[in-house]
Amino acid sequence: MGKLADILELTKPRQTALLLLTMFSAYFVAGGPLDPVLLAKMAIMGFAAVGGVTALNMYLDADIDAIMRRTSKRPLPAGRISAAEVSFITSLMILVGAFVASTINNYVLFTVLAGLYFDIVGYTELTKRYTPFSIVFGSIAGVMPALGGWAAGAGAITLPGLLLAGVIYAWQPLHVWFLAYAAEEDYRKAGVPVASLQYSPKVFSSLVIAHLLIMAFSVWGLAYLLGFGIITAALSTVFIALAVTRVASFYRSPSKEEAFKIFKFATPTLAIVYLLLPSERYLLYLL
Repeated sequence: MGKLADILELTKPRQTALLLLTMFSAYFVAGGPLDPVLLAKMAIMGFAAVGGVTALNMYLDADIDAIMRRTSKRPLPAGRISAAEVSFITSLMILVGAFVASTINNYVLFTVLAGLYFDIVGYTELTKRYTPFSIVFGSIAGVMPALGGWAAGAGAITLPGLLLAGVIYAWQPLHVWFLAYAAEEDYRKAGVPVASLQYSPKVFSSLVIAHLLIMAFSVWGLAYLLGFGIITAALSTVFIALAVTRVASFYRSPSKEEAFKIFKFATPTLAIVYLLLPSERYLLYLL
């Protein structure tokens, strides 16, 4: 049981759960049917692909995780699981995820392979250790579960699906950069360059605010194209406005404590969209 718990920890359960939420939400917003077989396939595919790529990231970043206090107790750097075991497990999970995706449609398979490429190659291998803007590739990888859910529900990748994925892309600097600022010692000790540590608080805060405005634009554009989602867009705008207010306050008086509070506030700012939008769709259907 201890080994199984360690394997599960490799998948970062809370992060994986959030990404699966975006996948299923996008599926239902796209009008995906309540088909138990298809939903089961998506659950298997989503956990295997997202969890497998996440675990592979841990395998490749084990040396960094061992240095950072926040991550040093993860299974691999703590020695509770071997590199060979992690390599086998991640390979198996990714293969299962890709195979199941191929039985849904080619667009879904594309999102699995694109997520693998942008996360592992674009982000982890080519940019994470070398540039403060590695988030560009990491954010592309982060939208793929939602885009895959849309492709499963709509049968294709269309403009509304891209806008829904764009909400996540624009949200990620709020989540990543403020965590890095709060955990500055860890990131500097590990030698991982992040924009929030390489540039002044005023510079990266301004970039985050710009991304939040893009997020608001994406939500309203999505509501316009879908013909529903006004409630979601309105409530999302409230959360985005609160986030902008907090970031602006940080801009004037930066601190690690406030950065961590903003990091914690980031998740509900995204979740409000992905929880309410499918509810609005089915409420409209019932009416």
